[in-house]
Amino acid sequence: MGGRLAMVSLGVVVLVAGVLAALMSVQLSDSGQRQAEQVTRSVAETLAHEPEVAALVGTRDSDALQPMVEAILADADLSFVTIMTPDGIRLTHRNRDEIGEPYLGSRDEALAGQTFTEVYGGTLGPSVRTIAPIRRDGADDGEIVGLVSVGVTLTAVQADLAARVPLIVTAAAGIVGIGILGALYVRRSARRVTGSYTPSELARLVESYETVLHSLREGLVVTDHRGRIVLYNDEAADLLGLPPAAQGQVSLDPREIDMDAALADGIATGRRMVEETVVTGDRVLLVNQEEARDLSGRRAPERGRVMTLRDRSELQALLGELEGVRTLSDTLRSQTHEHGNRLHALLALLELGRVDDARRLIVASTEERQDLADRLVADSDAAVVVALLLGKLDEAAERGVALELHVDEPTPALPLAPGEAVTVVGNLVDNALDAASTGAEPRWVRASLTRRVPDVAIEVSDSGAGFDPNLADPFAFGASTKPAAVPGGRGVGLALVRDIVAAHGGTLRVTADPTTIRVVLPAPVEAVPA
Repeated sequence: MGGRLAMVSLGVVVLVAGVLAALMSVQLSDSGQRQAEQVTRSVAETLAHEPEVAALVGTRDSDALQPMVEAILADADLSFVTIMTPDGIRLTHRNRDEIGEPYLGSRDEALAGQTFTEVYGGTLGPSVRTIAPIRRDGADDGEIVGLVSVGVTLTAVQADLAARVPLIVTAAAGIVGIGILGALYVRRSARRVTGSYTPSELARLVESYETVLHSLREGLVVTDHRGRIVLYNDEAADLLGLPPAAQGQVSLDPREIDMDAALADGIATGRRMVEETVVTGDRVLLVNQEEARDLSGRRAPERGRVMTLRDRSELQALLGELEGVRTLSDTLRSQTHEHGNRLHALLALLELGRVDDARRLIVASTEERQDLADRLVADSDAAVVVALLLGKLDEAAERGVALELHVDEPTPALPLAPGEAVTVVGNLVDNALDAASTGAEPRWVRASLTRRVPDVAIEVSDSGAGFDPNLADPFAFGASTKPAAVPGGRGVGLALVRDIVAAHGGTLRVTADPTTIRVVLPAPVEAVPA
């Protein structure tokens, strides 16, 4: 590619140099001929108005005129000066043998009293000559007694031009030399930009690039060294709310676009981002940003940054549903197991005739959850959360952990879909139970759901040892200290909690002694008392 551009550039320069040289040659040729016409006319008119010349012509004195003409030829850059009679008989000539011979050339205009210039082929070859009438006594209105012809041969004119040829050649060579340097620069610059690609390969590359760019299901954003967005694809436009992607480069300041402030700052500053979760609008995005690389794969910070965006909203929803199903299934399993134990105990007491003990066991089993059970029937909006908490009571008992529940009356409504509510509450309680069950006695978990207008708060505390200090971010995807074989995967639950809370404009805070996670969400409008 670079070689072809260089050859084309050099060819253009050589062509331009040739055209300029030709134009200069023509210009000099015309200039030389015009100069010859001016010189010959000036000398011819000067001699024609000289009284001494008129007197000598009147007497046909060639012997006196010839030395005078030879002196003029010696001093002036002329090829010949011919003085003749009105009928054209030469009185002087450069070649003395031609004296007395007829003059070769036009005389009519001179005989009519006009000075004129022509190009004519005489005894010395083609020449530029001026013929002027010589009048008696040199007077303007005197009788014409002779004619004078002053000329410069074209050979002499061309010889004069030949002396200027080196200048033309030098100028053309200089232009070609500059063209060669320019072609080398073009070749080097083109290779630095396009590598070793041929034009056809580069065309296919651009076509493939356009196809891939607009077909990617991931968002792609390219920024320059100033942090301005210069290129993005259709998916990035959809994810970030940018104008429709178009061919060519743009120049957008990310801070002037309606997007998450942290994401806009990350794009503008060009900081490195690796699998970072960003919430913008109702989307949860997974963001990576690296320095751009050149064709050889080396990092090229001066070329800006490349950012990829993946929409994790659908994945999050699926994971949330899966996590909710897992939480409910675990809760139902624990509840079934605990109820089975109670039924076995009741059956044994009845078979032994200990009806009062059986009655007391039933009362004890229902007292602690009767309030929540009543709400489950009365409050359909919070039924999912209430049912989940009821199930967690049995799971906690099965794992030897005391679960204390505090839920405001009426049950606060959460600004979450049922599946999201199960994911948030279930994961917070599950992680607290996990931590408490592996800690020292007494093992306990406290969970509360309270309303503080205009917000709703979910707070879960436990007696466990707290988060592993080796985890940089316990809420990051994959961050977990559980064994790999734990059902439900590793490091998913708390990451989903953070994403759901962020997507709904809530806050999440962690404190220690005891370990407490507090989630605050804006209450639904209908849940705020008038």
